[in-house]
Amino acid sequence: MKCSWREGNKIELLENGEQYYPAVFKAIGEAQERIILETFIWFEDDVGKQLHAALLAAAQRGVKAEVLLDGYGSPDLSDEFVNELTAAGVVFRYYDPRPRLFGMRTNVFRRMHRKIVVIDARIAFIGGLNYSAEHMSSYGPEAKQDYAVRLEGPIVEDILQFELENLPGQSAARRWWRRHHKAE
Repeated sequence: MKCSWREGNKIELLENGEQYYPAVFKAIGEAQERIILETFIWFEDDVGKQLHAALLAAAQRGVKAEVLLDGYGSPDLSDEFVNELTAAGVVFRYYDPRPRLFGMRTNVFRRMHRKIVVIDARIAFIGGLNYSAEHMSSYGPEAKQDYAVRLEGPIVEDILQFELENLPGQSAARRWWRRHHKAE
């Protein structure tokens, strides 16, 4: 992503799931036009179900929502979980979802590890948190510690441009392997 320094940005540091998830879910709940969400891991646990509910509600009120998941990091979402979103209009894509060969992944090092959310071209989140209860202190002593930032201002335009250039189907320059769940 090539961009120059621009003033006028608001940056808020978010620590762990206790701060990050409510901020993301609130922003999704207030979205009016478009949501782009990329993540490495999305589990079908309490946190994952909250994200599911937020995206489903957004799609049902007419917000265009696009999700890109890594095929290795998020291989186990149930068809029912995904189909409910796609039936509501959420565009769901997997980066590199190729099946295993003799039980082994042959492409383990080719990953989409970004964790980015862009909402209405006015708010963005970037950080290290996936969508799983492992990032909550209630998970116990093995809970993961991580950070993200909530961004507003001109930088969001740069992040959106990056997303639009790199989403599958947006650019011929990048080869994407994907299982594509189309909206019905």
